[in-house]
Amino acid sequence: MERILRHILIAAAVLSLAAPSRAQDTPNRHSVPGQRYLKEYWGQSELYLQHQAYYMLDLAEKALNENPPSLKMGREREMALVMVDAVTHEPAPIENPAVLDFLSRRMTRVLDDLDKPLKGRKSLRIYKLYNCGTLFRTKDITVAVDLNGRDGTLIPDEIMSQIVDHIDILFYTHNHSDHIDHHVRDFCHRKGVPIFATDEIFMNDIQVNHVRPEEPEAFDVELPKGTITVNVLPGHQDEVNNNIWIVTLPNGKVIGATGDQWKRDGSDLEWMRNIHERLPRIDVLAMDCWIHDFDEHVAALNPRLLISQHENEIGAHGIDHREAYWMTIFKNTTVNQSLVPWVLMTWGEWFDYK
Repeated sequence: MERILRHILIAAAVLSLAAPSRAQDTPNRHSVPGQRYLKEYWGQSELYLQHQAYYMLDLAEKALNENPPSLKMGREREMALVMVDAVTHEPAPIENPAVLDFLSRRMTRVLDDLDKPLKGRKSLRIYKLYNCGTLFRTKDITVAVDLNGRDGTLIPDEIMSQIVDHIDILFYTHNHSDHIDHHVRDFCHRKGVPIFATDEIFMNDIQVNHVRPEEPEAFDVELPKGTITVNVLPGHQDEVNNNIWIVTLPNGKVIGATGDQWKRDGSDLEWMRNIHERLPRIDVLAMDCWIHDFDEHVAALNPRLLISQHENEIGAHGIDHREAYWMTIFKNTTVNQSLVPWVLMTWGEWFDYK
């Protein structure tokens, strides 16, 4: 960032030396009406960072759209993700209008795609929204997990309401504010979308289906567009109950989401070892990037594909717990030993599982 600033200042100095002398009231050549990047920044550090964020996120968006998610990470896509990291690791990204603008545009992009028909009876498209918010979409049904927009502060209610219009069922993994959303809950109730959650989530809301078994459990849910089979594993995030949801969709595809699964004393891993032998084979598993005992959890659930989640959560977590995309890339290519293929997406992207 200091290098970028230095280059900008050098370029400005060169332009000022080359420009002819002018009167004091001549308009500043660095302030162009209608252009959000060129302003005068002396004494306005926050404004400078805000406009730099606009520029970086606009550039990152172009690169991401030209280089969509795949099993192979290209250099241009990696650099675009790192630019998003840089902006979201400023001290107050949640207050930066450039970040909110970027997130809203990315969610609108998802809405545009949800409005288009999805072809193929066996098709499965996975959308990454914000944090662990994930949509699993087939031709006939769409399942949402941990749909969260920070109660309208990060994803506008108008956009979130339209997203809920496209889902058939919502699962919440655990009772943390970066996963649950009261506005989403209200939209689901209004639109007749069932919610399944642990006992602590919206505890007194009788419209929420509270599920927290002592042992792994399976049950069917009949939806207007088809029947799904749900396997729920009673995990934890330390002392907080965290349900791991494994769902068999009507077209036979099996999806899963771990939430923030990790128990410090390792007791969950004891009963989870080889749990995949008691489950249908998981096609796609949404799994936290920061999860401890990563390889052990992957081996326990044995998915065919991993979708990384939880990077750059800016609403509840500080910089020290705002895992970056570059960290996921580094760990998955250098540290983690699992051979399960993985896909890394940022906000408002999707990947077709085949």
